[in-house]
Amino acid sequence: MLQRVQSIFLLLSAAFAAATWFFPVRSWAMEEGTTIFMTRGLFDHNGLELDNASLPAPYHVLQSVVAGALLVCIFLFSNRPRQARVVRGVWLVALLVGVFQFISCNSIDAYLREGLKSEGAYGISFFLPFGTIIFAILAERAIRKDENLVRSADRLR
Repeated sequence: MLQRVQSIFLLLSAAFAAATWFFPVRSWAMEEGTTIFMTRGLFDHNGLELDNASLPAPYHVLQSVVAGALLVCIFLFSNRPRQARVVRGVWLVALLVGVFQFISCNSIDAYLREGLKSEGAYGISFFLPFGTIIFAILAERAIRKDENLVRSADRLR
């Protein structure tokens, strides 16, 4: 199972999705301290969650579902068409999560800049969903190639 290239792509894609838990999406340096946006919520410079700000979507849950589904896809190797469909659905969900995460970053930025001077910087977790999507697409392409190879071998028999 792990000797197939699509399994390695799926594993890398799941690792990228799971890594979003540990790194900040965006951080803002303000006069009273730093505010950090992580997939779990919005935190101040002491690591305490801000009570007056809530995320519009539970990104940590969505990224966990994406990572879990990609790990499950590794074990669907016996049914390649189903594996390809699930991978396509997962990378579409990951794309939507990335878009909504970008929208949330912009809305939090507008909220924090109200009357205050702040500088924002994107963190590594802002870019990790794109790695998830790229490796999932590569895995889907490898699954399709594998399925076409099996079909052509069946025609030769």
